[in-house]
Amino acid sequence: MLVGKKAVVTGGAHAIGAAIARAYASHGAQVLVVDVDTEPVADIEFDSTAGGSVASLSYDVRKAEIPQELIDFAPDILVNNVGHFLAPPQTFSATTPAFWSDMGNINFDQVLRLTHALLPGMIERGAGGSILNLTTVEAHRAIPGHTVYSAYKAALTQFTRSLGVEIGRTGVRVNAIAPDLIESVQVPYRSIVAADDWAKWPQWAPLGGPGQPVDIAGPALFLASDLARYITGTVIHVDGGSHAAGGWFPTEEGGWTNRPRKA
Repeated sequence: MLVGKKAVVTGGAHAIGAAIARAYASHGAQVLVVDVDTEPVADIEFDSTAGGSVASLSYDVRKAEIPQELIDFAPDILVNNVGHFLAPPQTFSATTPAFWSDMGNINFDQVLRLTHALLPGMIERGAGGSILNLTTVEAHRAIPGHTVYSAYKAALTQFTRSLGVEIGRTGVRVNAIAPDLIESVQVPYRSIVAADDWAKWPQWAPLGGPGQPVDIAGPALFLASDLARYITGTVIHVDGGSHAAGGWFPTEEGGWTNRPRKA
């Protein structure tokens, strides 16, 4: 599906980013993983029969200067995967301007910088291209304790829509994936969900869970490929149905409720 394509995946050494890199390489892409920790990249296994490859570049996307190696790589596909809570839940009144700046840099500003640096080459080469931004379900609903994070992710979603429309005639497409309930380094569900509560997953999402990084890799592969040639400015929710459920939970009687229940 991606034979002859080049792809940059930020934060691609672990979890979702690594799963996307693996899928792209297995489908023939030359993948450049950009991460502050590149050591795990050597352990990314993929099906090499389609001629794909995985290389790495050590770079912290929070830094303002874009490495020339990234620009020279001349990607057809850019996956802006990096993002982070940065801190445990805290009220907005307890945060500081310095924290807002750090949160904005890792969740929004770095996407602007990298996209701004690589987009002109995509357009100039005239072969189309795909930009994929990883947002979150919290860009579409509230997340108390992470107000600033949610705001920047919502901004990233709107950036995706507007840029997709703005550059549509160039042939470069821009889309987003909004995950929820995906097990990752940042959200290790097997560590934070008690064994006695594991059976409750069907109450937390219509498809149960937790989801795995590979569940994001599939839609990411689709959006990067020609199968999605007529899709731009949109968001795919990969969340087991949690966003669609919108706070509705199944009852033991077989119905649904949107009211808090006693334990």
